[in-house]
Order: sequence, then C-alpha cells, then structure tokens
Amino acid sequence: MPTHHAPPRSELVALLDAIKDHPDDDTPRLVLADWLDEQGDPLDAERAKLIRKDVARAQGTAPPAANMELRGRAALLQRCIAPLGDFATGGDFERGLPHITVHGARVLKPDVPALLASEPFAFVQFVHFIEAGAPRMEAMAALPEFRFVPGVSLHPFSAFGAEPAARFFSSPNLTGLRQIEFRSVQPGAVGMEALAKNPALNRLRKLSLYHNKLVDKAVAALAGAKHLTALTHLNLGDNNIGDKGAEALAASSAFAHLLELDLRENPRLTDHGKQLLRDTFGDRAKVGEYR
Repeated sequence: MPTHHAPPRSELVALLDAIKDHPDDDTPRLVLADWLDEQGDPLDAERAKLIRKDVARAQGTAPPAANMELRGRAALLQRCIAPLGDFATGGDFERGLPHITVHGARVLKPDVPALLASEPFAFVQFVHFIEAGAPRMEAMAALPEFRFVPGVSLHPFSAFGAEPAARFFSSPNLTGLRQIEFRSVQPGAVGMEALAKNPALNRLRKLSLYHNKLVDKAVAALAGAKHLTALTHLNLGDNNIGDKGAEALAASSAFAHLLELDLRENPRLTDHGKQLLRDTFGDRAKVGEYR
C-alpha cells in the first residue's frame, strides 16, 4: 500500500470521483469494489467486501448473516483511517466509504495539507467538523488541498455571522464539495450571495442549511445562483422564510435537477407560498411540519 502521505492511485481517484459525483447510485461503488479486488492487496480486498455488503444491505438484499459484525467494521475502519493519525477522531462507514469526525483545533496543524492529499483521505466521503468556529473553517478553506474534501457538516457552538460565512463560501478551494450541511452558522444574505456566486461549488449535490435564521433576502440570493445546476437536495427547513422566499425559489432557473426541496418548519410561509412551491416543484417540495 502507499505510504501515509502518498497521493492516491490515479485510477482510484477517477473511481472515487464517480461515487462522490453520484452518491445515491450504487453502480460506481460496485465498480470500485471490482477494481479493488483486482489490486492484490489485502486491505483493498477488505474494502471491496465491505462495499458489496453495505450496498446489499442498503438495497435490502443482504441476508442477516451477510452483515459484517460491528466489531469487524470497527476494526476495518481503524485500519482505513489509521494513516490519518489523530486527524480523524472517529467515524463510520456509509455504503462502504468512511465518514470521519475531525476536531476543529486539529485543522491548524502543519501536516493537514499532506493528509488531505493522501490516498487514505481520498476514500473519505464526508467530514464532520466539531468545535470548529469561523476562523478555523476559514483557515481550512484557504488551503488549496481543501479541494480534496467531498463533503462537510458543521454545527458550531456560536454562529459564524455573514462576513465570515461569505469568506468561507467565496473560497476557490471548494471545488471538491458535493455536500454541505451547515446548521446554526447563520450566513445571512451576504453568505448566501457568496455561495450562489462561487463557481467552485458547481459540483455541489446536497445543500442543507437547516436552522440558520435565513429570511427571504437570503433565499432570493441563493435562488439567483448560476453554478448550482448539479444540486439535487436543498434543505431550508427551520428558518424564517416567507412567501417572498417561496416566490424567488419558484421563479429560479437554478434548480433544474432538484429532487427534494425541504422548507418545513418555516412559520412565516403561508398557504399561498406553500401552494406556489407545490405547483412549481410538485411532490419534490416538502412544506409541512416535521413529524
């Protein structure tokens, strides 16, 4: 296997990119499993076995005996992320690829760029940042190697605010992001405008901005996006969006491939706005209450 900081094998990058670009399609995962089996490496073979079992389980076709024991999964996860050292404080597999947890203080260490560019990190599908406020996330996004991060979630103890959020969303190093889950960041209209205008986010598939105190002006800024044409899931639940925001979303040409639009728990949204969204997006619009 490559050394801890060695870049990923070129064929592997292409196979993993196909998975990250189409996260809900299991075919690229199975293609990767076949390729890993052909490499003649024990860890590659273990990864391939897990991918097939996880895909079968997700599809409901795996018999109970085919599910890997929790102890075995944990041991494999440790072997897969061990080269990342204390950068990854934990994690799990989702349909065969690891999600990891990273402490915010760790992102400032000098070895982080090399870790992000390494093969062990290339397998990572999603990064959950904990205790990572605006300065740390801005520092992370300023790294050219941040382009290797395919998905991020963040629920900070205190809100970023508009200007720090705008600086994060304006980074040219967000080109690898296919998924963003930001809760309680409170980016405001300024942050949403930066997100909407950044062409580096043109691979983004899933965007969750649940519980961010977003108002109509912020949603209108997002609705004006020109580069979010790959977006399939948009969660704007539990905000302060009203009918003007619904009108902006309904009139937008930015979301042609949207499969789900979630605006539940927006108390300012009236029956008029809800109906407008249903008329535009059909069953893809979720505008009721969470149950």
